[in-house]
Amino acid sequence: MKTYEKVTEAISIEGLTKKFGKTVAVDNVDLKINTGEIFGLIGPNGAGKSTIMKTISTLLSPTSGKVEVFGVELSRNKQHVRNMISLVSDYSVLENDLTPVENLKLFAIAAKVENAETKIKTFIKDFGLDKYKNKLTKNLSSGNKQKLNIARALLKSPKILLLDEPTNAIDVESSRFIRRYILNENITNGTTIVITSHYLWEVEQLANSVGLIVDGKLVIKDNIENVYKRFDSIINIYELTFNEEQHDKVMNSLKTNKDVIAIKPVSKEKVIIDSKNSTFTLNGIDVSVRKLRPTLEDIYSYILTQPEK
Repeated sequence: MKTYEKVTEAISIEGLTKKFGKTVAVDNVDLKINTGEIFGLIGPNGAGKSTIMKTISTLLSPTSGKVEVFGVELSRNKQHVRNMISLVSDYSVLENDLTPVENLKLFAIAAKVENAETKIKTFIKDFGLDKYKNKLTKNLSSGNKQKLNIARALLKSPKILLLDEPTNAIDVESSRFIRRYILNENITNGTTIVITSHYLWEVEQLANSVGLIVDGKLVIKDNIENVYKRFDSIINIYELTFNEEQHDKVMNSLKTNKDVIAIKPVSKEKVIIDSKNSTFTLNGIDVSVRKLRPTLEDIYSYILTQPEK
């Protein structure tokens, strides 16, 4: 595992609590994120994801608890921590009446970026912004604004990149480009990346580890493969394959089956179901049954629908 200043943990959080008045946004969270990994932080709206991201980036101060970045306690040396971290949230940080190049130059001056001219040319080209480089930022599409926002964040070569819903409300091609670039940044430069997203399939594509936060509490934190294994015997997803002539008979049988929680038709010869049981058969119908591994979305939905203990 890569290390930085002999510390294998890029981010170490102990007992983090953040209150806004009487509202507890983050409740006694412990979290460790290893150097060089991509960590997915997921949860419902208002669960505390953005608050954690802003606290790591020093935009917010903890009410209590401790946050360390590469062994440096945030409260003791905020500027040192800021030099190592870039946060990407929405693109409101961009100056609308400047061009993409001017936006990057402005940030480079503020962040004291070395070799800024060369880096700016490279990012403008790599992010496909060459044809818009002299266009005002306010006239760019949402996708291109977010590309510029991420280029801006990477300009200072951060050790940690915090991405708060980086592909929210942008076009498919821009989203795809951003995901590829995130992976490349992690593989090529060893950048530690923390990403929040409501697109759980996106987190599955990118993350090595995942954390689920609900009502300010971290309820799961593990390697994503371990999360799958943990819930494989609890969540029962089956793929049913059958002859097309059997389609109506199969569907009618499933709709009246009390053990079936959800039905997802795939084709006239295939359907995926969520069942209460660890085994599944359809009496009197010739059906091939294959158990599928639950997706992160299946696991997320399962946890959120469990009664509070």
